[in-house]
Amino acid sequence: MARPNRRRQLLLFGFAVLMPAAVLAGLGIRVLRQESELAHTRLNDEERRATEQLARELTSRLEALKLQEINLRIRSASSPRLAFAGASNPATVFIAEIIADRLILPWESHRNGAGSALFEQLRLKGESEEFAKQDGAAAAQAYREALSQARTPWEQGEAQLFLARALTKAGRQEEALKTYRALLRGGGLAADEEGIPYRLYAAERLLSAGKDTADVQSYIREEIASNHAHSPAELYMMQSMFGKTGQISALIRRSEQIQAAARSLARVRTRVESGESQWIADGKEPWLLTVTAPAPPVPGLLFAVSTAKLASQGVKLVSARTPSSEPLGPALAGLNVQWEPGRFTAGQGSGMTAALFTAGLALVLGLTILGGYLLLRDVNRDVKMAELRSQFVANVSHELKTPLTAIRMFAETLMMGRSRDERTRSEYLETIVNESERLARLVDNVLDFSKIEQGKKIYRMRPTSLPDVVRSAARAMQYPLSQQGFTLDLSVDDDVPELKADPDAVEQAILNLLTNAMKYSGEAREISLRLAGVNGHAVIAVQDRGEGIAQEDQARIFEKYYRTKSHETSTIAGTGLGLTLVAHIAKAHGGRIEVQSSPGEGSTFSISIPLEANA
Repeated sequence: MARPNRRRQLLLFGFAVLMPAAVLAGLGIRVLRQESELAHTRLNDEERRATEQLARELTSRLEALKLQEINLRIRSASSPRLAFAGASNPATVFIAEIIADRLILPWESHRNGAGSALFEQLRLKGESEEFAKQDGAAAAQAYREALSQARTPWEQGEAQLFLARALTKAGRQEEALKTYRALLRGGGLAADEEGIPYRLYAAERLLSAGKDTADVQSYIREEIASNHAHSPAELYMMQSMFGKTGQISALIRRSEQIQAAARSLARVRTRVESGESQWIADGKEPWLLTVTAPAPPVPGLLFAVSTAKLASQGVKLVSARTPSSEPLGPALAGLNVQWEPGRFTAGQGSGMTAALFTAGLALVLGLTILGGYLLLRDVNRDVKMAELRSQFVANVSHELKTPLTAIRMFAETLMMGRSRDERTRSEYLETIVNESERLARLVDNVLDFSKIEQGKKIYRMRPTSLPDVVRSAARAMQYPLSQQGFTLDLSVDDDVPELKADPDAVEQAILNLLTNAMKYSGEAREISLRLAGVNGHAVIAVQDRGEGIAQEDQARIFEKYYRTKSHETSTIAGTGLGLTLVAHIAKAHGGRIEVQSSPGEGSTFSISIPLEANA
């Protein structure tokens, strides 16, 4: 018989331990795999939502920038040379006009305003004297007369430059240098057809003559640091004067990118006008391009915006599509976001979960009886918790329905004009207000409990007078107490000093205790509310003379959802959260809550808050 018993024991052990352990291991592996997949899915969803939000923000910012620039050009005449980053927004690289389907690049001369016919005649005369007749003095005289007739900045700059050149040929070097200096200091933005400022010509002549080197260098530094759009010819001239520098090379690369953007005009216009995209990415370090239709007095415009200056910190916008980047959608065609590493990272809990699971499995295999007991206890606890939550939902529904029914009934009575006199109407209104306050307290309790469960409950501590808080709570309960025939014995020690507390939370705790006292007073109709200083603590005590609490229940009444079960309390509605909230509030203030009760003799709940810690 021993062998069959042994075999049966092994079989039972296999069925009871090994098979559940194998199933547990399989389920654990599956759960871990699902957890990993869910973490990956959540990560992808989070990244997708962030990408969509970024696309919306960028599009909104770009459209606002475009509208701002158009309004600026409507209010004032355009500058002869548009800025890389105008005062309106530093992200604007350039804005070029489209006139008769031709793009006017930022460095191309816009000779606004009618020129002087006499100026043109005198300029041609000066060129004839200078080049045909080789008469520098006569040419200088003609150019000087042309300067006196100049009407636009480019005419003035051109006349000054030609005059200085003619004076040099006439051997009047000092006058030529003086003219070059005047042009360097006051030439403004006037440039020739190649986009080279007349001031730069003057700087080159002065530098060649070894004169005013400091002024020339200061002018070049200002030009490099300015927001002006420099033409390639201008930049190469600067490079020939001062050699290759990092700043000039960067400006040359930028001017080349502007030229590349200009070549993309037809493609950009087609996609924008067809509604396929709003902005088009262009370049390795992308700019966003778009075009606008003519809106007199503003012609059609090509906008270029730097994504490096547009993006927020920690966001990198690229044109190349890579495994680590995400497209920003059709509205921003060709633009991708490359999030910084670690921004979207799955939790590191899977490894720890696997280790804990392995340890738990080993524990189950080694301690069969204990494992079974713990499992049974956990199942029972979950079942009880489910029952408590179900009961909680039913109780909350009942608690909500009661004041709502009363509010609706009295409100409909008032609406139909069935109240007999002003006193009755006043009573109805007081009842509606009281039930609304009761409903608000219930909702506040549920919301606060939810915040506590989530760890988000915040108490706003400030100097607080507890006597004022206690009296405020007593006033709030005055009407419901009187309606149910209760007498409130209020005793407040005004010598209790101020302490740091959240007055709303403390008042909520007192109201919960008073509400409980009303519910469980039975036939008694006396409730005491006292505030006193006891041994360095402020003690708020609420005493009823009702049914009392059994000793075995006193240790659990502060647990969530727990309610005492007796014949007397079975018909009393409640959520099982009031005392849980009171205990949490007391603990948050560095204090505690205590209960003294005996069945049939009533209960006393005391909130004790230390005065020294809150002073």
